[in-house]
Amino acid sequence: MASIKDVAKKAGVSTATVSRVLNNHPSVIPETRKAVRDAMDYLCYVPSKSAFQLSGKCSGLIAVVVPNLVNPHFCELLATFEEEARYIGKSVIVKTHQNQAQQDKQIIHTLIGMGIDSLLWVPTEAEAELSEWLTATHIPVAVVTQVSRFFNSVSINQSKGAESIAEHFIQTGHTTFGFVAQEGVDNRKVSAWSKKITSQGLTFNKENQFWIAKGEGERTSGHISILDKIIEKLALRRNECSCLWVYNDVAASYIIDGLKKQGISVPQDIAIASFDNTLLAQTKGITSVAQPIHEIAHLAFQMVKNQSKQEGIEMYEIVSRLIIRESSVNMDITTF
Repeated sequence: MASIKDVAKKAGVSTATVSRVLNNHPSVIPETRKAVRDAMDYLCYVPSKSAFQLSGKCSGLIAVVVPNLVNPHFCELLATFEEEARYIGKSVIVKTHQNQAQQDKQIIHTLIGMGIDSLLWVPTEAEAELSEWLTATHIPVAVVTQVSRFFNSVSINQSKGAESIAEHFIQTGHTTFGFVAQEGVDNRKVSAWSKKITSQGLTFNKENQFWIAKGEGERTSGHISILDKIIEKLALRRNECSCLWVYNDVAASYIIDGLKKQGISVPQDIAIASFDNTLLAQTKGITSVAQPIHEIAHLAFQMVKNQSKQEGIEMYEIVSRLIIRESSVNMDITTF
């Protein structure tokens, strides 16, 4: 069985450096971290956590709670969390709350009772209700992909992402704008998008603005009916909305397919852009705002690791970028 010395020798670093990588220390540069992890993989080295478990200091479990696993964005996030955990000898336990606050509360209570070491969480509105109790447990918490008022959080700058979509549509000559957004989630996006449009002396028709309940686009039941209604309205207004941004790639993909069935060409008749830049967007050629999943996961791990040493709440907002593809323009893949 490989030892930490074997890993250090293979990676060409000291055992102290390997130890810092295992402890997710922020001083280790990405290139060195990759070299050490590559050596661990080559040697099939697995960090031992048994000593910590026997001493009662930790369970070795990191809980990840996300809305669902239908959206590939959360699947990609989970895969990166599992990779990060593996390299520090931890195991990940995954739960989904389906955007149901009561279910979210029950899951969190159950996980805390299991003795998890830390929590990586995409919360519902139950976050506010649970905040005081969860803080009192002293379990390190990091909220991911959202901004939190109660816990450390890491997300992308959604407002800048919405602005970049508006700029792209304006620069490609569009004058009739629309969106599909989630109530209580995408308000900042809509505000930034609207301001960018009006700042250019343009206006938008409220008939082209579609609000849906949070998570409704990912539910198996109700998913088709709500998005089909939007598709029908867009088909009826085919000459009154030339561009549309959609809150995520899953909904955007469904809308694009539905519009094509209605005889509406994308992007010739209506340009489409969305958020997350998942594998779905990449394979289906959807213009999308990228979320750097690996950076989000790494920062979240650092947050829960260092929580006991910090004062106050930390918030990281990562700058996003728009990846332009065939759903919004007839051109080769480029970046904005």
